[in-house]
Amino acid sequence: MKRIAFSLIFAGVFIALGPVSVSAVELLDGIKGSDDRLIMESAEYPWSAVGRVHTEIKGSHCSGVLVGPALVITASHCLYDKRNRWFVPVDRVHFVAGYAGVQDGEYVAHSKAAGYFIPSAYEGGVQSSTGNAGHDWAFIELKEEIGLVSGWFGVMNFDQAAMKLHDQWQTPFVQSGYSRDKKKLLTAHIGCDIESYQGNLKLLVHKCDAVPGDSGSPMYLFKSGLPYLLGIHVATTKETRLVRGVAVPTSTFVQGVLEKGAGNPGMPNSGTLLPNETTRTFLATMGYTGGGKLEDAIRRFQADEGLTVTGEVSYDLVGYLIVAMVREP
Repeated sequence: MKRIAFSLIFAGVFIALGPVSVSAVELLDGIKGSDDRLIMESAEYPWSAVGRVHTEIKGSHCSGVLVGPALVITASHCLYDKRNRWFVPVDRVHFVAGYAGVQDGEYVAHSKAAGYFIPSAYEGGVQSSTGNAGHDWAFIELKEEIGLVSGWFGVMNFDQAAMKLHDQWQTPFVQSGYSRDKKKLLTAHIGCDIESYQGNLKLLVHKCDAVPGDSGSPMYLFKSGLPYLLGIHVATTKETRLVRGVAVPTSTFVQGVLEKGAGNPGMPNSGTLLPNETTRTFLATMGYTGGGKLEDAIRRFQADEGLTVTGEVSYDLVGYLIVAMVREP
């Protein structure tokens, strides 16, 4: 597969590699052409499993995703304090699932970290490089099993062979996170492209509209209607004619996920996070509602897709809707 030479932007800093000099500039880059981000209802599953990682560093946040009741995956650089030149103490790390603000009722669930793991090969506070980016992932273990409330993603082994297979199937990919310019809003780029699997660098190159604040955000697909993580967005390239996202594929850390007893998706333990508004919006986009009852529109959609016809909103319905939306001409 063709190698792509690129520069990287980590946390808003433009890093040029090779013979090009380093230039520190504040960029809201990462939009590839038009801005295709859509605002999602963060209090509905599966969006509720995505959240913000806070480290009590003023003006800073990252994104992350639950992959178990108390296990979050994010980017390593999100846990590094450049001012103090250290990885932040664990008691300063928080994860807020389904974030819409910091007041009670403005998020689905919250927990402080009990501990976190960063690969020994990752170097914090150094000039960023493609080699270091391949190690830019982290596990955060939470004090509380908030995933039982918010739900969590499954994790599949997304390697080069898996990417070729899903390319053949024309599987839609999704990225969602908390972009810095959107503040309290969760956005998603539905049907974005993963262009290549850079096996020699252990990186994915993608065209999802991920910007500062989206570091640590999940890239995923839906299987049997449920979300499975493929990679974690960690950086953005910057060249004259090529702007691409860079993600760490799950093949890098999936064994660690399995060792922690995770890997399968988990739905919320109550019906309070059913994707009612998401379902209504997606069905309307495809022309199914027509001003009638939501349950009738669901039945028509389920019948067209060969699904069991229930007319009910369910946690796995969003996945089927996304696949159908992206397939639409």
